[in-house]
Amino acid sequence: MSVDSDFIEEREEYGHMERQLAFKLLASHAMVNAEFFERLRADPAAAAVELHIALTPDDIDYIQNKVQWEVIDERAQEIRAALNLEEVVNPSW
Repeated sequence: MSVDSDFIEEREEYGHMERQLAFKLLASHAMVNAEFFERLRADPAAAAVELHIALTPDDIDYIQNKVQWEVIDERAQEIRAALNLEEVVNPSW
């Protein structure tokens, strides 16, 4: 899924609180969903759209160039396992 760059450029900037919530949602979803983690890493704009989040160019730069993916990747599976998600998340949802 690609995202039209005009969509990113034309929309209204969001505020500090909205940005915090957007990034918390992206991060938490990436931690519990390995497939989303990989999509967010590969194509942040398209992955964010899946959660109805439109990223700014600065947001995309942050995700692609500032996030230390290799560090997260080393620990992500262990964290997912420790969460015991199968006890709270029905796989058919």
